[in-house]
Amino acid sequence: MLAISFLLLAVACSSSDGETEAQQTMLSVYVYSPEHPLLIRSEVGEVNSTFEESKVNSLQIWVFEAGTDHLVGCLETEEGETALLNVSEGAVYQLPVTDDFVQRKPKVDVYVLANVTDSNCGVSLNKNSSRADINTAYLNENYFGLDPLVTSVPAAGLPMSGVLKNQDVVGEAPVLRVGTSSIATVPVTRAVSKVRFVFANTGAQEMKIKKITLDAGVHPTSEYLIPRVATLTYNTEVTLWSGNETVAVTENPEVYVYNNQTAQVYETLIDQSGLTQKGPFYLRESDRRLTGVITYTIGDGEEHTRAFQMSNAGDFLRNHTWIVYAYHQGGGDLLLDAVYVKDWSLLNEDVDHTVYNW
Repeated sequence: MLAISFLLLAVACSSSDGETEAQQTMLSVYVYSPEHPLLIRSEVGEVNSTFEESKVNSLQIWVFEAGTDHLVGCLETEEGETALLNVSEGAVYQLPVTDDFVQRKPKVDVYVLANVTDSNCGVSLNKNSSRADINTAYLNENYFGLDPLVTSVPAAGLPMSGVLKNQDVVGEAPVLRVGTSSIATVPVTRAVSKVRFVFANTGAQEMKIKKITLDAGVHPTSEYLIPRVATLTYNTEVTLWSGNETVAVTENPEVYVYNNQTAQVYETLIDQSGLTQKGPFYLRESDRRLTGVITYTIGDGEEHTRAFQMSNAGDFLRNHTWIVYAYHQGGGDLLLDAVYVKDWSLLNEDVDHTVYNW
């Protein structure tokens, strides 16, 4: 989790004749990164994400008065201003606020986007963007979809988003904060999910993977960056991978079937297995159960197919990962491990951090 903490900080300036000018109250935003690399959570534990999957290259923060379109302030980082987020605990960013805001202390809504750019999302938001602009910004079929496929983290990073609504502003100028008993936090999560396919063979007969396809009607053609209920259209059948690749041989492929070990132990087992892998594929989230077909051959035989599917609809919502493990243990059938779904969230515990006197 990127925990976004808020407090107001007055910055005093002195004039050339020694008189103190009127203070400009600033809304300081503390972006807290609890550990690097960040962790991803699963129902059976936590596993490390890669540096690139967690890296914040750019950050945008909008603060609105709660339930209104009145913009309190917006922050957009310049190049290099997010460096501390990726190497230390966090960094401080400041937004000026008006005296009227300081006097009224209205409740606020906070929107946070990370790594959302025209190059990797087809989205251009700025300090003039309205709440409606932010709520309706979306990834279309050209970004993190099925054509083209995204198989590595883009240079701009993976898009992330978070929202915190109807929060109290407490304290007195020059120091105020969002949140009553402690500094409020915004959980920021990736807006995409990922899937990879892992293959193993006993070696009795050569096994080749020919194609991996995703069924029609299971993956939306667009996705809102800020989650919302929407009527969606879905994909036609698509090929995730095609070729004629010989599958790695291992003496006992059942070793790599998930067997109730911790998430990190299993992830490390797969990463260090030397097995044949396809992906990861970084895709927009889906509210439907992903299904598809693996096409393969055993020895000189004809092509066979094996269907795969997730256990439930919702298993591929944003911030999830999925590993499909398929292996051959003799005979003509390709065996599939039970689908192993992990929540790929950034840490999202509520953390009560010390209020630093910057």
